[in-house]
Amino acid sequence: MALEEAQAHVNEGVQAVIVEGGPGTLSAPPGVEMVQLAPGCVCCVGQLPLRVTVARLLRQIRPARLWIEVSAAGHLAELRKQLNGPGFAGAVKLYEGQPGASSTE
Repeated sequence: MALEEAQAHVNEGVQAVIVEGGPGTLSAPPGVEMVQLAPGCVCCVGQLPLRVTVARLLRQIRPARLWIEVSAAGHLAELRKQLNGPGFAGAVKLYEGQPGASSTE
């Protein structure tokens, strides 16, 4: 889970996490800024909210790492495309993996 991974890295600086889910379902530990997006595919119906959220977090929070947890792994290619596209290219390095391994940053 991205929230647990972020908490494990708070010694590196403020961590930011974007997860799908309704408001109030999760709480962020100290050192972690968490944003919950409405349930649904973050690369399809949630594309605009995701882009706005990523931009806001990068600009305002300036996290050491930004963790994005997606529920549908089949959409990772589209998510990669969005984060490598205009507005984020050069500002975001992507890492993928399972919790405890490398991660989407």
